[in-house]
Amino acid sequence: MTDTRRSRAHQSLRDATAAAHHALDHHPLLQRLIGSDLTRELYAESLAAMYRPHARLERLVHQSRHCSESGLGLSARLALLEADLVELGWPAPPVPDVAPDALRGRAAWLGRVYVLEGSRLGGAFIARRVQSSLGPSVPCRFLCAPMGPDDRNALLAMLERALEAPAELERAIAGARAAFADYKDDLDGFDRGRRKMEWCREACG
Repeated sequence: MTDTRRSRAHQSLRDATAAAHHALDHHPLLQRLIGSDLTRELYAESLAAMYRPHARLERLVHQSRHCSESGLGLSARLALLEADLVELGWPAPPVPDVAPDALRGRAAWLGRVYVLEGSRLGGAFIARRVQSSLGPSVPCRFLCAPMGPDDRNALLAMLERALEAPAELERAIAGARAAFADYKDDLDGFDRGRRKMEWCREACG
């Protein structure tokens, strides 16, 4: 496959992860980014919430042997996210060591790649809303980092080749669902911590 039409495997991944994708997209810390009442402080806080889960997902993808063996032009974005946070005056949160991936194999790895690289499309949409609310000069390196059409075509072609067998496709779906769930769980934890701090300030103020 050499164009950007969805491959069979891509469509299957999309359908099988639709609910998990929707739950993540509609998380309050991400939804606020497209709202009309966004401030620089809220934007910085949401980027900080995204830092840890993005770092872990990116490391699972880029530190795997499958990354170098795949020949895909995958580029890291964590440094862009950190640069945005620094410019916004928010320190990058610490990221614990990544535990060994329980879902092994190239198919599960491709499922994580699907989530990581697919987030660039959502990021581009969010970036336009953020810049509309906060102005074109707001730090937006991370959200604005696109995936080139050649790289997208190469990924779609690999999904089609590598996930032809139903068992491999199921492993990829499991990897993608795990990536969505891990990301959302981390955002939930950040949100709980944020709310607890707000409660403490109000209670002790």
